[in-house]
Amino acid sequence: MLEQLGVFAKKYMFPLIIIATGIILIIIGLIPSNIPVQVKNPDTGEIKEGITVIKQNKDFLLGSIAILIAGIITLLYTLEVINKAVNAMLLVLLFGTTGFFAYKSYKSVQKTIAMNNAKEDWDNFTKQSLSDIRDVQLAYKKKYGFYAFDYEELKRFLKEDKVMDIIIDGDIPDRRITDEEGKILGYNKLKDEEKYNDIDEEEAVKLGIIEIDTLWYPVMEVMYTGEQAQKNNEGRLYPFEIESLGKIVDVESVNKLTKGKQSRASKIQALKTDMYPLYADTIREEEDLISHLYIYDPIPYDPFVKKDTLSIGSKTEPKTNGSWAEK
Repeated sequence: MLEQLGVFAKKYMFPLIIIATGIILIIIGLIPSNIPVQVKNPDTGEIKEGITVIKQNKDFLLGSIAILIAGIITLLYTLEVINKAVNAMLLVLLFGTTGFFAYKSYKSVQKTIAMNNAKEDWDNFTKQSLSDIRDVQLAYKKKYGFYAFDYEELKRFLKEDKVMDIIIDGDIPDRRITDEEGKILGYNKLKDEEKYNDIDEEEAVKLGIIEIDTLWYPVMEVMYTGEQAQKNNEGRLYPFEIESLGKIVDVESVNKLTKGKQSRASKIQALKTDMYPLYADTIREEEDLISHLYIYDPIPYDPFVKKDTLSIGSKTEPKTNGSWAEK
């Protein structure tokens, strides 16, 4: 019995392995993979759960079928249904076909890697562009109390405006006010006992412990061109230019993959602008004025999921963090 099983395994195992491999690969090619994704509404910033279906390409499936047929032909030859010459001719043809589809699958994998790298480039460049807009807006709001409503005003702010920098000379001591200092400040030891606490900034100035000077510097120098600003911006992907503020980034790796793609070209044309949409508003909530800021990428490059978009801020909440889990 064992001897018969050994003869059977020796004679039929190889073609059966090829057939089984072909069947497994066909199943892999036919069954799609469901991958959960989060999709953001570009107008509201609302995030919804979704599913992206990923399937193997047609070349992978055809190559798998060719492997299955090769296994069947080998089995038929083993069973002496076809002769050696026919078997050899069919196997050469099928393995040649399999090699062709394997090459095409390899090229497809290389393209997928290129698209993945391009997406990473697009996202990184977009994050920097959106962050630049946010940073300038925050500096603008710090001076004026609200966000700028368009890019021309932000460019004017960068070119012409100045921001205040407070220079403090000296250190505030970590101790209570002495009796002598209390007299200088005009405090009454009996009536103003609660004022003899730790020295605050205003009291330190009156006592001459520290000096405060207010200086005004050009916005561009403080944010981008000054020595300290350049140190802070050493990790930038590309140099900051005023005229490029708000312009949708031009990423070379993405252009190579999307060149001539009418769908993307038509989307860009439909925008009628090459700028990131900018929403800025000030809303009164009881006695408070709340400023809202929202900027997003209107043409996200994402060949794998349902075109999620990168954004900063919100139309409904006074926040300025990025949608990429930036804190």
